[in-house]
Amino acid sequence: MPTAGLPLSGVRVVDFSEQVPGPNATRLLTALGGEVTKIERPGGGDRLRHRPAMFEAENRGKRSLAVDLKTDAGRELALLLASTADIVVEGYRPGVMDRLRLGYADISRTNPQVVYVSISGYGAHGPYRDLPGHDFQYLSRVGAIPQPANGQAGTYVPTTLPVADLGSSLYASLGIVLALLEKAQDPTGFTGRHLDVAMADCALAMMEPRIAEALQVEDTAAALSRPGYGIYRTADGRHVTIGALEDHFWTRLVAALELPDLSTDAYRAFEDRRARVAEIESVLRPRVAGFDRDDLVHLLVEHDVPVAPVNDLHEPVRDAHFTERGMVTTHPDAPTTRIAAWPAALSPFTDRDRLTAAPRVGEHSREVLLAAGVPADDVERLVASGVVHQA
Repeated sequence: MPTAGLPLSGVRVVDFSEQVPGPNATRLLTALGGEVTKIERPGGGDRLRHRPAMFEAENRGKRSLAVDLKTDAGRELALLLASTADIVVEGYRPGVMDRLRLGYADISRTNPQVVYVSISGYGAHGPYRDLPGHDFQYLSRVGAIPQPANGQAGTYVPTTLPVADLGSSLYASLGIVLALLEKAQDPTGFTGRHLDVAMADCALAMMEPRIAEALQVEDTAAALSRPGYGIYRTADGRHVTIGALEDHFWTRLVAALELPDLSTDAYRAFEDRRARVAEIESVLRPRVAGFDRDDLVHLLVEHDVPVAPVNDLHEPVRDAHFTERGMVTTHPDAPTTRIAAWPAALSPFTDRDRLTAAPRVGEHSREVLLAAGVPADDVERLVASGVVHQA
């Protein structure tokens, strides 16, 4: 049922997407009040189900209809649902939904005001349109992955955050909200939208500040040369990040670490330090390596220097700061700790209680079809024939 008071209360979403980007976007819409029906293939469902914890995280609060879209009857059911949807989301390679006759042109014939969102690796046109990929490939194409040091390539994974996947989800969510705003401003004149969201485009858009800086210097290595800014190993074999870019932070860093040789005027300005990065790091890194991680963090925090521990994936959920801000929670129907779908700044517009446990494959098939007006006898016939799966 619609949830009164939320921004997307009563907005109907039909979600054909799998894996992370599309499901993450529709999970965000769920927390904002959207009513999401997830269309899955009978049997295995969304391919992300083979990673149950990730599937659970990205598909809370949704209903699941399992239907064979390769059959005429299954396609007609999907069209029926899409014909009354405000939003349709799909995440296949360009052309797949058209071949299933469920593309924007097909659905907009019966639903001319639909907001149809296609999320793909490289978008609906361009030389890379049909290439396969994952988050890692999109990030490497846009320059977001620094070159590994010699001998590190075999184990080098620079980030555990799927920036392209989740960046495309956020841009898709923003596009959806803007399209719905257009529709609200001109309810009769709105003619629908097809949003072509490319993960590589979204990653490139987020790289703009780094690339802008790099274009002003001789090469990428020079642009990334930042003394006092990076990952540093500590005495206990752990790591911290230090960010003493600005001159005042640099002054505090060398004072805290008692490094008088780096406290002279020769190192006071950033550009001077950048010209001496190798010299600086040869002194700074051994000094940092003399502290245990938590002791160093405590020291530099006391001196107001940007510093943070390089946490593993278990540590953030135990961090009192995130707990106090409501970013880490528990829920009675969830066996594991949850991370809030939206950051604290947007909590007034969301309802985390809507993010109930992720559905089983086809858990709501009968419920969804009956609500869409399919006669009960027809629903049972479709289930018996295998076109529809009911968990």
